[in-house]
Amino acid sequence: MPIVKTNLWEEGDVPTAAQLNAPYNDSQTATADIDALNTRDNWITVHHFNNANPCNILFDFVYDGTSDFQTSSTSYVLIDSTGVDPAKIDLNYSPNQYEVLRIEASGLVDDIEAINTYDNTLPAGQRGNPNYYAFQILLYYNIGGGTLTTSLGEWGYSFTSAGGDGRYYTAVNGAPENTGVPLAYQTFQFSTALVNTSTAGSITYEKLELRCKVYDGANTLSITRNNMIAVRARH
Repeated sequence: MPIVKTNLWEEGDVPTAAQLNAPYNDSQTATADIDALNTRDNWITVHHFNNANPCNILFDFVYDGTSDFQTSSTSYVLIDSTGVDPAKIDLNYSPNQYEVLRIEASGLVDDIEAINTYDNTLPAGQRGNPNYYAFQILLYYNIGGGTLTTSLGEWGYSFTSAGGDGRYYTAVNGAPENTGVPLAYQTFQFSTALVNTSTAGSITYEKLELRCKVYDGANTLSITRNNMIAVRARH
């Protein structure tokens, strides 16, 4: 790696013009002789951000309305607060090999209804499961046949301030009493990254969806604002 040194002058020194100019001359020489650990000056310009092949491409979905999406589904369903504005991002591109796609999702949980948050009939270690709801980012893709899907991650949250086998409960008529404070109006946020290890052109990313579910169908999850952002890092 080229190194440009500067001189240290002390009181009383009288440097020559050549000595004063030396660091600038060395810098000019080093800039013209960049090695593998450096990058040439002006390697990135406005051209890279304002043409058909920018260095990064941003995809996004934003729902900032006031309608709630409510679900008691115990399997993942697509978030769609209005019925016509689903939480999805259309991608429709074939990534290069080892290309990275970064995805982030966030939103706000609205009024919730937590009826069952504990079940002592479940096996130990699972009795607090009814207290949970979860989100998923689902990728639709194609490798030459029909559309396939794969989960890029699942992220769980609790309906109340207590969860798991360690929660406190009191038996009422042989059944546990729900305790813990309902956590309405809390935010959710998570992110992940997808690296394409297939050869270029062998896979097409079609779209992303933001989905959610509850563990116990007696509970209702309510979601208001939500969004997804995907950043395609180009080679």
